[in-house]
Amino acid sequence: MIKNKIRKLINLSIFLSFFSALSFSASAFPNKPVELICSTKAGSGAAAWCEMMATEMSKEGRLGVPVTVLYKPGGSNHEGAVYTDSKKSDGHTILHINGSHTGYFNLPHFTKKFEDFQMVAKVERHLYAIAVRCDDSEIKSWADLVKIEKASPGTLSMGSNKPGSIHHRQHILINNDQGINMRFVPYQGTGGVVKDVVGSHLRVGFAQPGKWNKHIEAGVVCPIALLNETRLDHPLWKDVPTIGEVGAKYSIPHQFQGFMVKKGTPNDVMDKIAAAAKAVIDSDAYKAYTKKQPHVLPIFEDDRKSITDNFSRNLKDARKFMKDNGII
Repeated sequence: MIKNKIRKLINLSIFLSFFSALSFSASAFPNKPVELICSTKAGSGAAAWCEMMATEMSKEGRLGVPVTVLYKPGGSNHEGAVYTDSKKSDGHTILHINGSHTGYFNLPHFTKKFEDFQMVAKVERHLYAIAVRCDDSEIKSWADLVKIEKASPGTLSMGSNKPGSIHHRQHILINNDQGINMRFVPYQGTGGVVKDVVGSHLRVGFAQPGKWNKHIEAGVVCPIALLNETRLDHPLWKDVPTIGEVGAKYSIPHQFQGFMVKKGTPNDVMDKIAAAAKAVIDSDAYKAYTKKQPHVLPIFEDDRKSITDNFSRNLKDARKFMKDNGII
């Protein structure tokens, strides 16, 4: 009899837990402030996106609760993945994901896998450009850079993002395509790259056009190649050649910014997060943001199966590339 009572209590507990989970997913989200784990360092181009999205998604009619940005770029974004996985799968911790994660999840020190998370939405694409100081007497064009490197391989160093990032992989693609051997200098975000080029601590930098703009206007920085298939029509960029125009033949890997959450997060919670993000993309605030950021191309997608399948394919491709080129 006692055993039967215990069994009934256990079954009731399981039922109540299940019912509670259903009730939460259906109506309660969000019921407290949300954390947005930004996979970069404050001051980078992606950081501006994280801050803008957090501010706009917190507004009434979207998530309607405070959204706090936490920067956790350590270990090629392993820090952010571990932190997010340590939280409940209730949507109150959102992880900023980007194209670089197709490389990061392949790094040997990563204890978390892509399968530990769920894609919510892809929001926008980021373009990048290579620039130098305008007073560099030897580099006035891409051809000058290649000439220096071919004469003395490894003379130049180019700063970009973390080991395994899409920036790192594109650095290798550029070297292979152009027959050069520029050294790779990793940063936790492109803000540091721009700062060091401006301060003459780094000769060649790889960052978003929007991060270079004020230094171009000041006459300090001169871009020599845009890493895109077509030119930008922005006044500061319309005369900057694409990497293809200066002779490159490789297929350009493009960065995106988006969101994922811990595996097990209810579908309707992910729907609410995606809907809040979509509302931002359709807002005047987002239009103002893109006007200041010429490198941003809106590409909102929230078909979770489609973006998950695409990410999984890119994950496999990145793993092969990283093995073939000695990254892992």
